[in-house]
Amino acid sequence: MNYPFQYRQGRLFCEDVDLQKISSSLETPFYIYSKEEIKHSCRLIREGGEGYDFKPYYALKANFNPALLKIILNEGFGADIVSGGELYFAQRAGFKADSIVFAGVGKTEAELRQAVEAGIASINVESAAELYLLSRVAAELRRKVSVAIRINPDIDAKTHEYISTGLHSNKFGVDAETAFQLYRQAHADPWIEPDGIHMHIGSQIENEQPFVDAARFLLSFIDRLKAAGIEINTVDLGGGIGINYENPFARPQQARSFTRSILSSYLQVFAGRRLKLYLEVGRSVIGSAGVLISRVIYTKKTPVKNFTIIDAAMNNLIRPSLYKARHPIVPLVQSEAGRWTTDVVGPVCETGDFMAREMEMPELHEGDFIAIGGAGAYGQSQASFYNLRPLVAEYLVEGDHIKKISPALSPVELAERFEW
Repeated sequence: MNYPFQYRQGRLFCEDVDLQKISSSLETPFYIYSKEEIKHSCRLIREGGEGYDFKPYYALKANFNPALLKIILNEGFGADIVSGGELYFAQRAGFKADSIVFAGVGKTEAELRQAVEAGIASINVESAAELYLLSRVAAELRRKVSVAIRINPDIDAKTHEYISTGLHSNKFGVDAETAFQLYRQAHADPWIEPDGIHMHIGSQIENEQPFVDAARFLLSFIDRLKAAGIEINTVDLGGGIGINYENPFARPQQARSFTRSILSSYLQVFAGRRLKLYLEVGRSVIGSAGVLISRVIYTKKTPVKNFTIIDAAMNNLIRPSLYKARHPIVPLVQSEAGRWTTDVVGPVCETGDFMAREMEMPELHEGDFIAIGGAGAYGQSQASFYNLRPLVAEYLVEGDHIKKISPALSPVELAERFEW
């Protein structure tokens, strides 16, 4: 399938929707997603698991819009959650309890109770204290619970330090020796069924070697557990498969995630083993399917730097500020205008409010529209009301049809939640 965000006669389209035309009639900024791109990404992941006892789980933290969740559900995915709120959204969207897995280092007693009562597929335990609390909750509810211990293999995922999760210096999971003791403890507990194992080494990983190393580590540990009389049936491989943030508008075939090559290498390590394999994926499902549309408010030239000031800000898309992430940024209408090097910045009162620094791009003017690519994941889901700026609307494109799937939420509407 061709990437749905492409130029036609100098105008950027999403599937068959002219983005310049619709942006002129909508309030900016806004997020817009391609339904076909979501389905395409889901198909790539499913195809990668063919030949294995394999089930993908979508990570709601990447984007929790219910309209998008329903598309992913219909593509045969389960739900990967990290909070009671995400469990509620997953169930409201239609995910069955036995297709939900729950990770996270700080599950509260209320959240554990909510998960046990729902009867979800697995709770991924990340500490001795959590296992103790879960055991007590399960005993009180008289419900046996399937668990996977999250093991931290001390493997460097070669990604940004804020999204690396598989090192002993990270807060996630437990080391191998602690995990082994927790499995023995869980195996002896009448309310705990330790039939799974979980690992997640980081996000936005662009090559297969960290995954292959992690898989080999898991198999060795599973064999050690078996020798101790503890049988593992399910392996939750975590997620973290990255997407290509290079300019997909200019090179559409580079827009895809690294799913095909990474998943093949990752799963191959388990060939011949009778294990159920779970995969938690978020960015590689939704990342390439969304863009953030924004309008240029001003341009500004100083003796040392050029600025393109837009109406989108770090409260809409925080990844550049938080991770120094680089997103492609292009005008909705190509022109013969000269190019310049500029910082693309928003109106928020922070020097860290930028979408790009020192980016070479066409010189834009007040009123021009731009698209910020690769924004389907960790865009709207990390948005805030900082500086009392609104949460923006979201739209879904299917062919030549566009539908609003989330309205903007203004500071005036926010104010109604407070006592004055």
